[in-house]
Amino acid sequence: MNRTLKNSIILIASIIGIVLVFYLKTIVVYLIVSLVLALIGRPIMKLLNKIQIKKRNLPNAIKSVITLVVLLTFFSGFFALFTPLVMEEARIISNINFEAVSLELEEPINDLEGWLKDKHLLDEKSSIDNEIGQLFSLTDVKSIFNSAIGILGNSIIALFSIIFITFFFLKEKKLYSDFLLALTPKSKTNQILNVLKNTKRLLSRYFIGIILQISIITIIVSTGLSILGIKNAILIGFLAGIINVIPYIGPMIGAIIGVIIGISTNLDLDFYTQVIPLSLKISVVFAIMQLIDNFVLQPLIFSNSVKAHPLEIFIIVISAGTLWGVLGMIIAIPFYTLFRVIAKEFLSEFKLVQELTKNI
Repeated sequence: MNRTLKNSIILIASIIGIVLVFYLKTIVVYLIVSLVLALIGRPIMKLLNKIQIKKRNLPNAIKSVITLVVLLTFFSGFFALFTPLVMEEARIISNINFEAVSLELEEPINDLEGWLKDKHLLDEKSSIDNEIGQLFSLTDVKSIFNSAIGILGNSIIALFSIIFITFFFLKEKKLYSDFLLALTPKSKTNQILNVLKNTKRLLSRYFIGIILQISIITIIVSTGLSILGIKNAILIGFLAGIINVIPYIGPMIGAIIGVIIGISTNLDLDFYTQVIPLSLKISVVFAIMQLIDNFVLQPLIFSNSVKAHPLEIFIIVISAGTLWGVLGMIIAIPFYTLFRVIAKEFLSEFKLVQELTKNI
């Protein structure tokens, strides 16, 4: 087969592959989620490998089932704990009389509006009151719930698919590696095996670290708000932990949501003497959490788990956020880790690559 024909076949196959990925993107998402779960379950599988019955290791199928049960129990426990809190908060928000709230906050809103206009931070024709009304309109809230119901229906199919795929990823740990090796020239086999080995090791540590980070932040925020007597402290803590997955800007978003939820359950309080102090208390808790996250959790998780310098991680995350928004910031570290592992195997002759991958 001549070189031109070979290149043409590769090009056509690549185009067909890209088109299939686009049209089958839902299945691709299932595969990615299942792969992440398999990476998270990897330490459990290793632990189960040490168990022997009559000097025989447990069959892979049994170890996979046990690992899946542990993972499902963990995540189900989270949902069982926080779903009632979310539904209760949603019920409270949907029952809020925003006209009454607007009247109650008319004086502080007018004061804020006047200050913003004096500083030329708000257009003369704009109104904060109208903006708040649009933001919290009941129609929008109902729309969110209707969408949530639709998502719930699709989630059942997704859950079954992900569990099924994850089982085989755990049971046959060479399943995806064999597929990649089938597409790889024999001369590159060892390099591909090294890429898979290092990728699994680094990403497994990273995703487990993320779960640990979410759990610790949930505990810190929930405990701090509970001490201050804030309602729905556990819900606010959990949301803060989840949103904190977004590097750098996640804590700020979590703090804003925490203040909103805290205020929404205390709308009967006086704005100046009670609501503002309440907001400050919630902000202090989030500030403490942010310090712990920045100086303890993030260096341990982002730097140590993927073996990259904090400044390196910061530049990659900000760049990905600039190009692809919030989603880019979330996936930046895993994809950058994969890139570094591949670069170490195939581009090691470059000095820059040597410097970036020296700790892997």
